[in-house]
Amino acid sequence: MDPSVWPMRLLTATLFLGVWALSLAGNAAEPDSKKNQLPPIEDLWSQAGEDWGQFLGPTGNGKSSLATMAVPWPAGGPKVLWHCDVGQGYCAPAVASGRAVLFDRIGAAMRLRCVHAQTGQLLWETSYPATYKDSFGYDGGPRASPVIAGDRVLTYGPEGRLECRSLANGASLWHVETSTTYSVVKNFFGVGAAPLVVEVNDGEKTRDRLVVVQVGGSRPGSAPAAPERLDLVKGLDSGLVAFDLATGQERWRASSQLASYSSPIVAQFDGNTRVLAWLRDKFLVVDPSNGAVTHDFRWRADELFSAIAASPVVVGNHVLLSETYGPGSVLLDIKASGLEILRKDGDNSRPKLALKAHWATPVFHDGYLYGSSGRNAGDAQLVCVDWKTGGVLWSEGGLGRSSVVLVGSAQGPHLIVLGEFGDLVLVEASPQKMREVSRARPLDLGADPVQPAAPPKELLVPPCWAAPIVAHGYLYVRGEGRLVCFNLIAEE
Repeated sequence: MDPSVWPMRLLTATLFLGVWALSLAGNAAEPDSKKNQLPPIEDLWSQAGEDWGQFLGPTGNGKSSLATMAVPWPAGGPKVLWHCDVGQGYCAPAVASGRAVLFDRIGAAMRLRCVHAQTGQLLWETSYPATYKDSFGYDGGPRASPVIAGDRVLTYGPEGRLECRSLANGASLWHVETSTTYSVVKNFFGVGAAPLVVEVNDGEKTRDRLVVVQVGGSRPGSAPAAPERLDLVKGLDSGLVAFDLATGQERWRASSQLASYSSPIVAQFDGNTRVLAWLRDKFLVVDPSNGAVTHDFRWRADELFSAIAASPVVVGNHVLLSETYGPGSVLLDIKASGLEILRKDGDNSRPKLALKAHWATPVFHDGYLYGSSGRNAGDAQLVCVDWKTGGVLWSEGGLGRSSVVLVGSAQGPHLIVLGEFGDLVLVEASPQKMREVSRARPLDLGADPVQPAAPPKELLVPPCWAAPIVAHGYLYVRGEGRLVCFNLIAEE
């Protein structure tokens, strides 16, 4: 090679390296919010109101800001706007930007559908192969509700597939097979805790949002010979894991706890954002900026087959934990120095005399808790409990293991109660007594094309285990094989 060209080549290489370094610096400095950025999504709502894009609603406590619900309901219940078939699964939809996202299983596929929230018209549909088989005879569909975060949809299948898709068209942006990535030993009923999206503040700058999920990983090869013996499984370091919402990259992992079915929530304590996650054995308070566990507290029954399923309830610096298999409820004070027990249920308290939540998270209103207490359909009670003392003000049976959502009206706050047998009940949110305002078992009034003269069929068939949700004045309720949308606002 002619030595005279070396200086020119050296200069060219130097310039190239300089440009490359600047490019890397530019990429490194690029804010996380620009990663995988999607075009703006059109809002399809024609009626003002509040979205319900995450489990337990926009404030994570089962309350709707709707203040104009028509009370009482018509004789047949609120007006049915539309309904559609759903496959296997037990989770409620997510509703935002005028879209309802439904997650279910059809045959050998986990299906995700997006429909117009006001009409039920299909907008897009996608799926992936289903591999989950329940060990206890329940169906093989999703347990964890999908989550809508802006222009993205998150799903967490029973087999452990965490996936982020575009809300606009369902295109997959990233996914993580958590069961294989973290050596998860299958839980009793698979994965059942919904993802939580939380923003992490770093001084004046807000970084990308994180997706926090219960994973409950362990050491490879740690599965016991008897798959149900989770007491023999030792967790490693991935009880709770946070992923970057934009990219799916892991940001941190925390705790050696195994997973439960209790969906994490976010709360503020003394100006600090914290993730509250109740795992298999312990309740954790976690700093979402780095995954540091600031507080932990063991609260569960010693019984092997007990399960934690309801989410924590937060009021100020106080947190309520409630389970149904053993100790029941405990009220904690979250202090910088640690956790203080303010009260707890007496040993072996019956569901009628305590709040022993199964999977439905109770709702707090004006000093009282409203929710379902009891492990089985036969002994479950709808109860009102004093937040400070734990005393039961009233209890009502007959609805099975019900779920509640708090909604406002001109007549004051009311509870919409969905009984597991298909009863839809409107109850005053009052500690005085159980005041039932309306009750309905909604019917499909459309003519049966096969048997036009046949009596109308009930729309809500048991088990009705998904909590009702309210968005923009519409109520969405799921029963076996069907999702129903009702109008809660009186038509003029």
